[in-house]
Amino acid sequence: MPVKKIEKQDLLRLCWEVFNRHGYHGTSVSMLAEATGLGKSGLMHHHLSKESLMRAVVEYAQETMRSMVFSVAQEDLPPEQRLEKLLRRQNRIVKMERRGCFFANTALETGRDGWFNEPIQAIWDEWKAAVAGILSAIMPPEEAANTAYRLLCEYEGTIIMYKVSNDEQHLERFVERAVGLFGKKMYKGLMRVDKVDKG
Repeated sequence: MPVKKIEKQDLLRLCWEVFNRHGYHGTSVSMLAEATGLGKSGLMHHHLSKESLMRAVVEYAQETMRSMVFSVAQEDLPPEQRLEKLLRRQNRIVKMERRGCFFANTALETGRDGWFNEPIQAIWDEWKAAVAGILSAIMPPEEAANTAYRLLCEYEGTIIMYKVSNDEQHLERFVERAVGLFGKKMYKGLMRVDKVDKG
């Protein structure tokens, strides 16, 4: 019997949905085979094990984040608009079936084993770099990097609050606080200039 054809991107997207819904340990090869319509032998024709498939899914998720979310950091928009657009795009992914952050979910489940820690750390580093790049419009590079790290930690906590409560206001208020940094920094800068002028 010929192996059923499926585009690689479609295969990985469908598997991403299953892993994100059920977790790595809660996902069986049978569930993945059913979701893709390939059957077990067809799925194993593409990937030799559930772990190798998960690694490919993590890479696919990374590429999706880069193209959908991180790319906003390079758009020709004022920095506060870039930050808001980046966070709102990420919120859209987080709110899909209220799944939250795929990378954090995977890290919480498998982090102690270390199987997928390296690519998860890499995507968080890219998130921090993208956000720090935007924030560097209003603060020195080191402060921007530290602020981006703090925002990442706060955002992951915000996602947990959203998942527990199903209240999207947690996500909205985070976006407001993050974008509000521009107003605070610019206000402080104006105050410093005003003091110098009066001095």
